[in-house]
Amino acid sequence: MKAKLFTNMLAVGAIASASVAIMSHSSYAQTTTQYFCGMNKDGIPTTYARNAAGRKIPVISWQRNWSSKFSPRARCEAVSARFQSASVEGVLNYLTTGTVNGQKVLCAASRYGGTCSHLLLTLRADDDASQVIENLRQMGYTASGPIVQSEDDSPQVYVDMNQLLREESADVQ
Repeated sequence: MKAKLFTNMLAVGAIASASVAIMSHSSYAQTTTQYFCGMNKDGIPTTYARNAAGRKIPVISWQRNWSSKFSPRARCEAVSARFQSASVEGVLNYLTTGTVNGQKVLCAASRYGGTCSHLLLTLRADDDASQVIENLRQMGYTASGPIVQSEDDSPQVYVDMNQLLREESADVQ
């Protein structure tokens, strides 16, 4: 009798635990943005964000080779994984530029006016970091506040990722 009662209680406990896990996983999935690499309609590797509404929003199209080591597809996969990591860590509120180990980078900032908190991609030496971020901002994602003065007196642009994720996309899936 005690063995049967114990077995029933164990079964009820397992069902309750599984239900909680499933419910928390589905609510987490509904509120989390997913970043991934996919091909756009022209066959170009593109870093996408899938927002909570299920919209697939292009963030960066990888149209040219970055180096002999990385194809556009490899670069897309690596950078998309960095976007996802920054998103999971809760620091991908703004895109901005910075310098890491003497190299110009595109990075995540957790707050407007904040410093780089997560490296997203390293720019080439001849790339103008301000122009790269401005190009992203002008892709229809006019999501920046007033320009903040950076430590080196260059204008610091912040792209609001939350506004970007609310944008309508013609590339919805």
